[in-house]
Amino acid sequence: MELWKTPSRWSAKKLAAHQRGLDFLKSICDSSEFMELKTLPNGLPHVRVKGTSRRWYSLQAYPEETLIEDEDGITQPGLYWNFDVRGAPRKTDLLLLNNYSVRLCIHPERRSRKLPIGDQLATLAMGLRDDRRTAVRIGLLAQFVIAPRDALIEVYKFTDEGAMFSDEVFPEYEPIGINEFIGNFDDETREISDSFALDEQAEANSYEHIAFQEWFDEKEEEVSLDEAVPWHHDEREIWDLEEMLLRNLD
Repeated sequence: MELWKTPSRWSAKKLAAHQRGLDFLKSICDSSEFMELKTLPNGLPHVRVKGTSRRWYSLQAYPEETLIEDEDGITQPGLYWNFDVRGAPRKTDLLLLNNYSVRLCIHPERRSRKLPIGDQLATLAMGLRDDRRTAVRIGLLAQFVIAPRDALIEVYKFTDEGAMFSDEVFPEYEPIGINEFIGNFDDETREISDSFALDEQAEANSYEHIAFQEWFDEKEEEVSLDEAVPWHHDEREIWDLEEMLLRNLD
């Protein structure tokens, strides 16, 4: 991988701002035991974050040369940063980038996009460290945080429009020939089942689902009993009250 270098057109002021941003990112990561800062082979930073939800995130950014129109309408060469944000239930899922790791369409806010890359990554890292609170504002992050681990195996990416599933992004096609079968759905189903069986959390997830269902059924039964009870709670008391009122009228 080629080592990335700052564009030669950058002014001394912009170069200094870029370095300050990287220093800021390093100071943020150094001050937290839940953030790890590494350097990619291309020389750019890579951040791993453990959220308060106990889920893990990987943050990378890749530069893309583009043309940017300034306020005066003049088009000039510029740099645009593409972000690769991934989440996983466990750190090992993130390191291996296995089927339990998913992409998250999360980017710095529009007003932050002009900041140096170090500042942008630091902003994302701090937001994902406090992912439970950030999820209140970002729906796709909330979907990821609450998704059971075994359900993530089918997800490719979480977006503002909802989850994109792997079979939607990478549909499997086989060439059509004489006596050829199109797609082997049985093998695919068996592979997913085997992965679920190997998941050490599967049993815990199953018990959690059963416990939730029992709790839900109990609450539903309580509601049904409440609805069966008259609004006055004691029918005999109401009849006694009515009889007393009638006696006073005599």
